[in-house]
Amino acid sequence: MSSPAVGDWIMKPELSTAHLDIEDRDLEYEKRVQLQPHVVYLALSSEVKVGVTRKTQIPTRWIDQGAVQAIPIVEVPNRYLAGITEVALKNHFADKTNWQKMLKNEYLQMDLIAERNKVFDWLPTEVKDYFPKEEKIIQLDFPVLQYPKKVTSLNLDKTPNFSGTLTGIKGQYLLFEDGTVFNVRTYEGYVVKMSL
Repeated sequence: MSSPAVGDWIMKPELSTAHLDIEDRDLEYEKRVQLQPHVVYLALSSEVKVGVTRKTQIPTRWIDQGAVQAIPIVEVPNRYLAGITEVALKNHFADKTNWQKMLKNEYLQMDLIAERNKVFDWLPTEVKDYFPKEEKIIQLDFPVLQYPKKVTSLNLDKTPNFSGTLTGIKGQYLLFEDGTVFNVRTYEGYVVKMSL
C-alpha cells in the first residue's frame, strides 16, 4: 500500500495528520489549518450532498455551492474527523453538485432534517459524541430574476468578448438572459473588464 502524496489532506481531509503531530510539508501551517473546527453538512443544490468546510467558512461555502438549503451534521475539532465523517456519508449521499441543475434551479424537494436524522448510525464512532440532537435548516436565497432553461458556459479563452443582460448570481456564477453562465472561480487568475 502506498503512502498518501504530499498535500493530499487538502483535497482529502480524511488523510489529514496534523492531529497526530505528523508533518506533511509544514507542520505549523498544517496545524493552523487542520486543527480548527470543521463542519460536516448536508446541502441541497441539485440533490442532497454531503460536504466539509471549516466552521469559519459557513455560510460562505454553501452560498458558493449554490445551495438553497443546508444543515450541519457535526462540528468536530479537526479536519481529520470531518474527513472520515464525510467518507462514511458518501455511501449514502452525493458529494458533488450537478452545476447545470443548480443553475436552472432544479432540485429535489427534500426534508433536510429527516435526511440529517438518518445519519447517526452511519457516523464513525469517533464523531458520534459531536452529533447534536437538533439543528436548524439554513435557507439561502440568491438574487436571480430569471433562471436559464438551457445553460451555456462562457469560455473566455474561446470567447474573449461577451455582451449580455445579467439576470442573476447563484453560487460562483453570473447568469445572463440568453442562458450564458460565467463561472467566476474558473477565471480567478484572469484580468476581466466589465462595463455596465
